[in-house]
Amino acid sequence: MTATPRLYTLCAAAVDGHFPPARREIEAGRGLVGALLVQGALAGRLELRPDRVRLLGRGGSGDPALDAFLDRLRSSSPGCRTPADWARALGLWALAALLPGSRPPGRPVPHGHLRMRPGEALRTVRTAVEEPDPDVLTAVAAGALLTATGLHGPAWPDLPRAEAARRSLRSAAALGPAGVPVTLAATAVSDSLRSSATALAFPG
Repeated sequence: MTATPRLYTLCAAAVDGHFPPARREIEAGRGLVGALLVQGALAGRLELRPDRVRLLGRGGSGDPALDAFLDRLRSSSPGCRTPADWARALGLWALAALLPGSRPPGRPVPHGHLRMRPGEALRTVRTAVEEPDPDVLTAVAAGALLTATGLHGPAWPDLPRAEAARRSLRSAAALGPAGVPVTLAATAVSDSLRSSATALAFPG
C-alpha cells in the first residue's frame, strides 16, 4: 500500500495494537479513504476541491491499492461529489478491499515497505507535525487524519482532540500548496463523521 495510507494505518493501529481499532471501524475506514485521497492527489491522479473530487488521467498508477481506489471512484455512485461524500461512501469498502481480514477481532497491521512499527510511526508523525517539511508530507497527512478520526490519543496523549487537530492542520498549512490536499482530506473526514453523528442523533 502507498506511503500515506500505510503510515496512517500503522499509527491508528497503536490505539489497541490492531487496525482497525476495535469498535472504531467507521472512523478508521474514513481516515483510510482520506489517506487515499491525499495519495491520489500527490500522485497527480486526483484534483481535490471542497466541493468535488476530479479524476485525472487514465491507466494504472503502479500502486495496486491506489488503482483499486481510483477504479472505485470511477464506478461508484454519481451522487458522491465532495471529498466528504467519498469518505462516507467508501470507508468500509476501503477496510474490506485494501486490508482484507482486518475487521474484528482484527490482526496486526502489516508493516510493509515502510519498515517501521506503530510506535516508530507515531514518533515520525509527531516530529513531522512539530517540524513540517515537504519531505515529510505523508507524515503530516497521517497526523491530520488521526486527529480528524479521533484516533490521535497515542500520538498526543496529553492534548485534547481540538488542539491536536489545530497543530496538525497548522503544519499542513505551513507546507503551502503541497499541504492543501492534506487539509481538504482531513476536513472532509472530520465533516463526514460529524454529519453521520448528527444524522444518528436526529433520525429522520
